[in-house]
Amino acid sequence: MKSIILAAIVFAALPLAGAAQAPSTPAAAQTVPVVGTFDRSSIVLAYYRSPLWAAILDDRKFELKTVKAANDIARAKELEKYGGESQELAMQQLAGKAPIDNILAVLQPEFKELTGKMKLTAIVESAAPDQKAATVDVTSLLMDWLKASSETRKMAVELHQHSSGK
Repeated sequence: MKSIILAAIVFAALPLAGAAQAPSTPAAAQTVPVVGTFDRSSIVLAYYRSPLWAAILDDRKFELKTVKAANDIARAKELEKYGGESQELAMQQLAGKAPIDNILAVLQPEFKELTGKMKLTAIVESAAPDQKAATVDVTSLLMDWLKASSETRKMAVELHQHSSGK
């Protein structure tokens, strides 16, 4: 059922994005590669507000509680440090000052699925697409996969508008 819904979303998104950016030649005759692109700040925001990230934090909090109860001071310090470092990394990533390798690693299964279904040659940040390739924005599909709430989506739009000076 999930793959049927995703296929419907992908199918519905293709004509809009494809009509705006892809060449008008039939798919079989098309020689221009198609690259999926995403808005970095939207994906960073969606990741750190996702149920996936919340589960990671919950696991770390549980482990911290456990190691404190076992009086494992060294491990407790490591876990407390992880929390602060994670928050700093998220802020740096959102500001575009740190790589998003940890997020890209988590998104790899969805990248693979979208690349196959949409016949993309790659998925890259929208700031770095191949200029010789047609592009299709897959940001909303990645946000769907991260289970971004309507509030997160609204924040992403506002952040994008603010960063582009609109």
